[in-house]
Amino acid sequence: MTFVNHLWNLSVELGVGWMLVVAALARALVLDAPRGAEPRARFRFAFSAFVFFLLLLSLTALMATLHHSSTQALKVASGLLGTLSGVGLVSVLLFEGVLRRIRPGIPRIVPDVLTTIAGVVAVMRASSDWGLDLTGVIATSAVLTAVIGLSLQDTLGNILSGLALQMDGSIEVGDWVKIGDVSGRVSEIRWRFTAIETRNWETVIFPNSMLTRGQVMVLGQRENQPRKWRRWVYFHVDFRHAPTDVIATVEQALCAQPILNVAAHPLPNCIAMEFDSSSTKYAVRYWLTDLAADDPTDSLVRTRIFFALARARMSPAIPAQTVFLTEHDEERAQAKREEDFARRMKALGNVDLFRTISDEDRMTLAENLHRAPFAQGETMTREGAKAHHLYIIVRGEVSVRVGGIGEDNQVARLSAGNFFGEMALLTGEMRRATCIAMTDVECYRLDASAFRTLLAKNPELAEQVATSLVERQTGLEAVRGRVDEAADAKRRAESQRALTSKIRAFFQLD
Repeated sequence: MTFVNHLWNLSVELGVGWMLVVAALARALVLDAPRGAEPRARFRFAFSAFVFFLLLLSLTALMATLHHSSTQALKVASGLLGTLSGVGLVSVLLFEGVLRRIRPGIPRIVPDVLTTIAGVVAVMRASSDWGLDLTGVIATSAVLTAVIGLSLQDTLGNILSGLALQMDGSIEVGDWVKIGDVSGRVSEIRWRFTAIETRNWETVIFPNSMLTRGQVMVLGQRENQPRKWRRWVYFHVDFRHAPTDVIATVEQALCAQPILNVAAHPLPNCIAMEFDSSSTKYAVRYWLTDLAADDPTDSLVRTRIFFALARARMSPAIPAQTVFLTEHDEERAQAKREEDFARRMKALGNVDLFRTISDEDRMTLAENLHRAPFAQGETMTREGAKAHHLYIIVRGEVSVRVGGIGEDNQVARLSAGNFFGEMALLTGEMRRATCIAMTDVECYRLDASAFRTLLAKNPELAEQVATSLVERQTGLEAVRGRVDEAADAKRRAESQRALTSKIRAFFQLD
């Protein structure tokens, strides 16, 4: 027989025809894949094995033409190689050509493991057909079996771990994960390892068994929610700026205009973290939508914070130990005392209770005023509480509520120049209302001890104060809608006498 006849017979016997058809179909189906992509790489590997099989088949036909003794061995080798290349081409056609279009993103471990299993089964079957009983060789060699088992222990563990990862879906290609000090995107899950691409353009290889045994943090993932990851940006501002002002300024700047890769919901927010040795530490929390752009987005947020603080004249503080040296002389100290005293006198001048007292007595009271600031939302006084001091509002707004803290219970709203707590100061009664700071509030507080000194010096002041209290109480009750105009004059007189008695008794003037 000629070379061509031998080649033809071998081709028919080994099924070269259907392999050519499968190779052509696989080539056509992976043409749309990008250059260097996984489908093309797998096809090139399978097709290279097929080409090598064809060369070995031609060599076998040549040896058969020459009646060489190695013909049978080459024929068996060609058959086994043809079986493996055929399995590889079918795998490319099935997984990269068909299933890739039906269900994109199939983990690489699936075709790898299934192809390996199919290849082993096919080789065992083909070897049996060619008269090679490989199962008997393995079964009869206990030493070989033990060596193979020990050598493949880690490999089998990684394969089973990779299958477990795919079955429970805990980690998928495209997820952002953090394993120890390494964070990045899962690029592929192979039969032995999982590849993580970091933001530094590195690829870190983790054995699958390590992922199943250790802790893996999946970033930006929550059930039935879009992918987003909360980030923290820290900054410092000088103590001289109130936290409420800093927070309001920063949040307004961050929410005024969308920032690239920052989620619209939830909105960015700013919180005061702690007081350092030289400044207040703040943190902005925002939700990142593109986990690959963490540092660039942090930079955009910091830039927005910097310019917002600059516009509000709140330059970020430098985290450092700062020593302030101020020359204190008597002239400077006296100027500061006079400035502060003038503010106290002005505050007292706005209170009806103290307009009729002499300037000397008002100066005595001013020396006993204490600064009392409140943050927005704080409860300044509580209904039913026992307290013996009066508040004078210098800046801000206060809501007066009776019967509860709900907005429906508001009976008055006080601003700068108003005062509250006079009944508790003058009669020792429980608080009749709850007062809540609606904004940041600056107050001065006057204690009962200071007022007792004033009344001891001016006993007749008790009646004047009672008159002012009756007028104020009547106005409050008018707001509540409980004033009987017919009995108003009589009730005022009775209330004035009763209050005068209470004031004199409380301050032990009788």
